[in-house]
Amino acid sequence: MPGIKIVRHWRYGLVYLVLLFVLALTIFPFWCALVLSIKYEGDFFQPKYIPFLQFQPTLEHWLLEWRVFGEPYGLGRGLLNSLIVGTLTSGVSLILGGLAAFGLRLMRGDRLSIWPLLGLFLIPHLVPPMVVVIPYAMMMHWLGLDDTLLALVFAHVSLALPLTVMILYSVMTEVSDELLDAARVDGCGWLALLRQIMVPILFPALLGAGILCFAQSWNEFFFALVNARQVAWTAPLSIASLITKDGIEFEYVGSHLLLVMLPLPLVLLLAQRWVVRGLSLGLLKEEGSK
Repeated sequence: MPGIKIVRHWRYGLVYLVLLFVLALTIFPFWCALVLSIKYEGDFFQPKYIPFLQFQPTLEHWLLEWRVFGEPYGLGRGLLNSLIVGTLTSGVSLILGGLAAFGLRLMRGDRLSIWPLLGLFLIPHLVPPMVVVIPYAMMMHWLGLDDTLLALVFAHVSLALPLTVMILYSVMTEVSDELLDAARVDGCGWLALLRQIMVPILFPALLGAGILCFAQSWNEFFFALVNARQVAWTAPLSIASLITKDGIEFEYVGSHLLLVMLPLPLVLLLAQRWVVRGLSLGLLKEEGSK
């Protein structure tokens, strides 16, 4: 009927309008950073956002960024340190979180209460970082790990583990008890069960959880600020260091922001199919029922 078609068109139009608005909000920070990185100094504080029409672009700041990229306080060291810390954080979090989630899955199969343990896993996300940063700094000093990447890995793993455990446990609950019992009857040990059955089934979830752990580590600022002196300089700290006693070094702001913001969206786009599949709860159960 004509009335129903009109309502349907209005509904689709409203949905597309909301999606366009959200997309614009998402892209706007990247566009502002790009525009700032190709402006002349005289245009920094001018509301000009369209190159060639409102201002003449330049690559001067990118050339300057390249020349100081490898210096001690350049962005190169910060990106490399963030990459190392994020990769180690993801790997350790997946190993420890996978073992913890598998243990919780076995306890669930034995009809044991696991909710108190899940509550304990969430404590690091419930406590403000300000509460634990001083004990963290004292502990790292006592261990002789001040200004080291290993100290950052410890802090970031403690933040990433709750998320990893919750994601992997939620997906493991969709694996049927019959499959696990059949593997045990065939003589499969617990570690072999985890390695040969759970890991292949949960590969999308592992990939999705690993990317989220990496993103959390990449963007973490507070513990990195407390830990860093001269060596453990991360990408967010490289951006914060542009605020000096003489003002903000605007010639580096746009290029710094783009180089720090772009890696994560690019990784998510490349692994989008696996991430969406891994983070979609109930998918394994639905596929198994088909």
